Formats: sequence, structure tokens, C-alpha cells
Amino acid sequence: MTGVISVVLLVAGLAVVLGSCAGMAVLDDPLDRLHLTTPAAMLGSTGICASIVVREGLSASGLAAIGVAVILIGVNPLAGHAVARAIAIRRGATWSDRQDEATGSPGEGR
Repeated sequence: MTGVISVVLLVAGLAVVLGSCAGMAVLDDPLDRLHLTTPAAMLGSTGICASIVVREGLSASGLAAIGVAVILIGVNPLAGHAVARAIAIRRGATWSDRQDEATGSPGEGR
């Protein structure tokens, strides 16, 4: 029975990853493509890692799969934000600190 559950989780994870890849091939805008990395990294990788845990149990391989899933779930939002911010800056967007806005330019009057 665990073999069937493992295969179902693996196929579901791979389907999410392949769907995200197909969407990325169709979309032109980098920010639109960035939105499609989230399902692949969050749902697809979690399904694949869950498949490994169901098949291997809490052995070294299963614990490694859990570690990989936790790292991907934790890092994906940070990496997505950093990439989106880099794209926005490259397109000409600017950010300023609220304190800088209140006091003028950084270092002024200090």
C-alpha cells in the first residue's frame, strides 16, 4: 500500500513541476515566470520528498528528503522576493527607507 501512495505522491509532484515548466515556456514576462516557480518549488518538491519519506520511512534517505523539503519551503519565498526586487530595480524602480524620507537624504544633518 505504501508503494501506491509513494507513486501517487511522486506523480502529483512531477505533474506540478511539469505544469510549471510548461507555463514558464509560454509566458514572456520574467515576473509572470517567477510566479510559476512557487508551485514547482513548494508543491512539486514537497510531493516528491513526501514520496521518498513514504517509501523509505524515517531512514537517512527519508530524513534527507524532509530536510530538502524544509529548506526549499523556507528559501523559496526569500529567493522569489530577491529576484522580483532585482527585476524591479533593473526596470527602474527605486526603494527608500522611511527614515530617509522623513529626514531627507541619508546622512544629511547628522
